[in-house]
Amino acid sequence: MNTKHKLAVIAPVLILVVMYPVFQVLAQIFPDNWRVAWLLGLLIYWLIWGLGFSLLMIGKKTIKVLVKPQKPTISIVLLVLFPLVMTAIFKFIPGTGAYDKTDTVIYLLVLLTPFFNGFFEEILWRGVYMTLFPRNLWLRIVWPSVWFALWHYAPGSISVDTGHVLALMIGSLFLGLYSGFLAKRTNTIWWSIVVHVLGGIIIVM
Repeated sequence: MNTKHKLAVIAPVLILVVMYPVFQVLAQIFPDNWRVAWLLGLLIYWLIWGLGFSLLMIGKKTIKVLVKPQKPTISIVLLVLFPLVMTAIFKFIPGTGAYDKTDTVIYLLVLLTPFFNGFFEEILWRGVYMTLFPRNLWLRIVWPSVWFALWHYAPGSISVDTGHVLALMIGSLFLGLYSGFLAKRTNTIWWSIVVHVLGGIIIVM
């Protein structure tokens, strides 16, 4: 492994170690509105890790190729629909759909998060690893998927609903594994972005 590959392997650990205290500090700054702290923490995460780290690892040209919109086929439509149906079912599990809709402005901001999450997280957790480790199933799919789930403990730790955190992590593990499979099957992260965005909208709604 070269330096870039080694950094990619340890990066998931660093993401959790760095971002957990960031969310804790923001929660202290905004003690009366954890959702604001959550949104600001995500913004930092998107910019530093989703954008900055991904550009460092695989570069702008590769990212453009990975996110290029693709023409759907029937088999791809079915592959995309499956996790969305499962997400819709998952939402009805107690403790997984606790999004406060009383603050209209904050809720509208929360509605935007699936778009940014879907884009930046798929580049980070799928695009980087499928590019750097194309023939290593463990490092391409399993390793980033496990840490993708664990990373959600950082933003989830400041949530008012602790049960929601565990459900979020479990759901994220399955999403990560399926998105990794989908990216491998289609050789692009376009469809995993679509799944991530639409799945996020279903959860938030």
